[in-house]
Amino acid sequence: MKKRYKQEYFNYHENTLVVCPDCGEDAMVKNEHSYQQAILECRHCDVKKSGLDLVIYKAIIKINCPVCGHHIHNEQGNLKGPPKNASVHCKECDSRFHIQPKVEKYLNSKVREEGLIHDQVFGCSYYFQEDFKGKLFWARNREHLLEMENYVSSDLRTRLPYRMRMVEKLPTFIKEAKNRDAILKILQKWKNSYK
Repeated sequence: MKKRYKQEYFNYHENTLVVCPDCGEDAMVKNEHSYQQAILECRHCDVKKSGLDLVIYKAIIKINCPVCGHHIHNEQGNLKGPPKNASVHCKECDSRFHIQPKVEKYLNSKVREEGLIHDQVFGCSYYFQEDFKGKLFWARNREHLLEMENYVSSDLRTRLPYRMRMVEKLPTFIKEAKNRDAILKILQKWKNSYK
């Protein structure tokens, strides 16, 4: 009897399993789609970071000196909070005054390895990912992995007419019958690596 695919309705986007930036083991990013609520937690080294901890500010001043008209452009970055006023010095006429700068806000997250999938807030690479015949194969978390395994191992895959599911958006190389055994082997290896 052929196995028919049945969606399990997992929530694939709630948590993302990543490589911990401190110890290199598996860690969890919660609420990745909102840096204000994002949390990175590692059960191995007890690291806990908030997306709000990554917020930095840049003060930008672009004006003409009110005394001599000389153009002044000054930027100061990596500030922990938005500055209310900035001290400005005109090198042309030696005037000094205070001004409210334009302030920009950034997330200070760094992508650690190019060519890999990373979470949007902390820049940590996904725990489940590897090269498959020149294409990046990845899973966001264990639920995503299990749903792909369920889909790939099924002989019959029916479509729902009213909406597109995650598995229907999968790249062709994952859905192709010729890659089925190799993809399932990778998924099994990932499942065994994460307990």
